[in-house]
Amino acid sequence: MSYSKKNIYNITKRLYTLLKNHSDHIYFEKLYKNVYGSYDNTTKDIKVDYRRDIIPTLIHEALHHWHPDWSETEVIKNESLIINTLSARQIKNIIKAIGRNI
Repeated sequence: MSYSKKNIYNITKRLYTLLKNHSDHIYFEKLYKNVYGSYDNTTKDIKVDYRRDIIPTLIHEALHHWHPDWSETEVIKNESLIINTLSARQIKNIIKAIGRNI
């Protein structure tokens, strides 16, 4: 599966919206060994270990948020496809959105 520019645009737009409107449920903290992030389906909280790869982890946990029915394998596969398709400008904009909204 490859993502078109339109798909990636929509995903980044959803991520910006999530960062803006869901910022009170996104936490950056030290997590356990080998845990980069977590998503709690009950509280809708996203936790990201700031010592790890923040952007791929944020995308991974956002996928859990948007698609709670997906398996971990599906999330990992799509996270990888998305992160490898994003442009440098999109990454820069995600970093800006994190800074503005968290």
